[in-house]
Amino acid sequence: MNADNLSELYSEGKDGLYLNVHAQPGARRAQLRGLHGDAVKIAIGEVAQDGKANKAIVRVIAKAFDLPVADVEISSGMTSRRKRVLLRGNSDTLKQHLERWLKEVE
Repeated sequence: MNADNLSELYSEGKDGLYLNVHAQPGARRAQLRGLHGDAVKIAIGEVAQDGKANKAIVRVIAKAFDLPVADVEISSGMTSRRKRVLLRGNSDTLKQHLERWLKEVE
């Protein structure tokens, strides 16, 4: 994915980036699986029950972006596979992390 298309995955907010995420619960291990349309596809081992999958997604993203878990928040899509996740921090730094993260799966 080139830098122009990368902007389809997120939108900038006053506190950081809103990342589009497609969740794949019940996977064997937690990992970035690439892209799903205009969203980052994240596999997690937890099932979508009692918020377990959402917590796992937050942990995976926080680790990948080198952020405290408190700086990653699901802003919409709590009960859906399609989520919008707020990453608090410097937008430029977060975009660089996103580029590196996606290159790891290419």
